[in-house]
Amino acid sequence: MLGSPFRMSVDGQIALLNDGQPLEAFDRYFAADGVMYANGKIFARNAAEGRKKQEPYIATATSITGHIVDLVVSEEKEICAFRNRSSFENSDGKKHQIDGICWQRWLDGKIMEERYFDGGEMQKMLNIGILTSPEKFD
Repeated sequence: MLGSPFRMSVDGQIALLNDGQPLEAFDRYFAADGVMYANGKIFARNAAEGRKKQEPYIATATSITGHIVDLVVSEEKEICAFRNRSSFENSDGKKHQIDGICWQRWLDGKIMEERYFDGGEMQKMLNIGILTSPEKFD
């Protein structure tokens, strides 16, 4: 039995992220008018702005090792959350470790809203259960 279109989209995004293809995942699944937040502040008001801000960092990576863990999904609300533990290496050979929580609200197979948390804000969100009941944060 196949999953719902929403679940198949989430799983497709996760597969691309785990394959070290974050820009491909972004281009395929982020809505043109989607909004991104970083630790509670607007990061990008649409996909074009989001890509423009992320691309310079990703383009400098010589290798990306995707590692998405703790995926939770609320199919009824079309919401998911996961922890991104991916890493990347730049041409200088320095390895950079990502550690953040992504919360996403989807509509028609596209991410309409993404909230990213790291550092102390991530810990607060973990403490209040974002990875056990992501639908509570809608």
